[in-house]
Amino acid sequence: MFLFIYIFFLFLKKCKCIFEYVLDSVDKDLKKTGSVPKYCKTTEVSNNFEVHLQGGTNRMNENEYDVIVVGAGCAGPAAAKKAAELGLKTLLLEKSQVPGEKNVSGTCLNGAALLEPDLNYIVECPVERTIREMRTYHINSDRTTVFHEIPSEGILLLSVRRDHLDSWHTEEARKAGAEVKLSTTVVDIIEEEDYIKGVVTDSGEKFYGKVIIDAAGVNSIVGRKAGLIPKRKGQNMILYVTVAVKLGEEVINERFGDCIEYYLSPGIQYKTWPWIFPKKDTVTLGTGGYMDENLINDEFPNVNQYMENFLNLPVVKKKLEGGEIVSWGLHLEYDEAIERRVRNGLILTGEAGGFVIPFLGEGMPEAFFTGIYAAKAAAEAIEARDYSEAKLSERYEELIGENFFMQAFRHIASVNKESILSKTDEEITQMMQQVIMGGGFISNAIHSKWLKGVEEENFELIQEAYDFLELIQPYAVVDPDFERLYNERKSK
Repeated sequence: MFLFIYIFFLFLKKCKCIFEYVLDSVDKDLKKTGSVPKYCKTTEVSNNFEVHLQGGTNRMNENEYDVIVVGAGCAGPAAAKKAAELGLKTLLLEKSQVPGEKNVSGTCLNGAALLEPDLNYIVECPVERTIREMRTYHINSDRTTVFHEIPSEGILLLSVRRDHLDSWHTEEARKAGAEVKLSTTVVDIIEEEDYIKGVVTDSGEKFYGKVIIDAAGVNSIVGRKAGLIPKRKGQNMILYVTVAVKLGEEVINERFGDCIEYYLSPGIQYKTWPWIFPKKDTVTLGTGGYMDENLINDEFPNVNQYMENFLNLPVVKKKLEGGEIVSWGLHLEYDEAIERRVRNGLILTGEAGGFVIPFLGEGMPEAFFTGIYAAKAAAEAIEARDYSEAKLSERYEELIGENFFMQAFRHIASVNKESILSKTDEEITQMMQQVIMGGGFISNAIHSKWLKGVEEENFELIQEAYDFLELIQPYAVVDPDFERLYNERKSK
């Protein structure tokens, strides 16, 4: 569903890399990377850790680190890679044996975000397909409206598999100098004098760090134990069900090609936007709904019923004919920013920090950005020998506030949620049928503000709508720079 916005904004400013993780060789390989700067001096501070300055010898104990990152999804490897590149002794902990192996999301990467210098390297990840087209099906009882959008040039999105992406990204962090421990589950935090100073694993091992970066997802034990992640429920929680169907590469080329598809039809979703994303030899489908009192009822006894209805839509059933369902899973996302994302010695990133915007299908770029920003904030705090909430938060929030991509999507989500979540699925479908070529979300964001201003005779609201319309004008064409960047990075 996020491409309704992508196509209107056109925020579009593999190499085949699949890495195997051999656990007993991680430490050996790390010593060979040569990417960790040498240290020339250490200085004792009050918490008995050593602050690294440029040059010298690292005299930290084995289980002591500058930065500990928990979780190797999207935000974690980004944070660990950046921290290691900044010369910090970094540990990345991940509960799975293979990062991303249990992830069931779509998944496509937004080219506009990857044009940001901090994320250029992500283009080198394993890519299943380059997405250049989009179809949307708006299906009501009286008609079906199909939009097929084909920009004249450029790549819209990169279709990826999370198990391949997360594994590659974790390997990039290790290459940069981070120590990686897989099959390691964090079960508790170490807190002293109101500072988070480390974590405890399921084996009882304790690791200490000057700054802990939490990238462990929507219900992270670190954020919950630290009192930052509240109990999440209701309209701000979305439960997705996703299915992978194996069709074979030739069939996908014929039926989907390099085109992703979105659907709106009563009975196949609850205030979300079902999708079909083509990979190399499989397609992934997703749907679900907001977890309020209307998600589950007599007609829909569980969320899987929405997926069953989606699979049985005549147009979808025909496209999947002869395919084999190879996975079926659930995924929970939180659709609201949390009140606090930082404590003394701790920074929350990605889903843990409430940066995902599932209403628009956004989240991976936000996770990459916040992981990198957390590492930068940690490096500055360590250099200043100040790991307080105030010090960490100041730089972290500053970097986030300067990111136009993140701020724009958060604004669109907040404006649309206010009006769209009050509509029925039938009304939402009709609204999308009444706009031209994928502009539903942006049209609603502008028109809602505009009409409200007229009704209330509030010129400020009308001016806000006009200003926002002017703001997005530079994105009225697909930016060819992303395809050039993709080709340059892929050639490596």
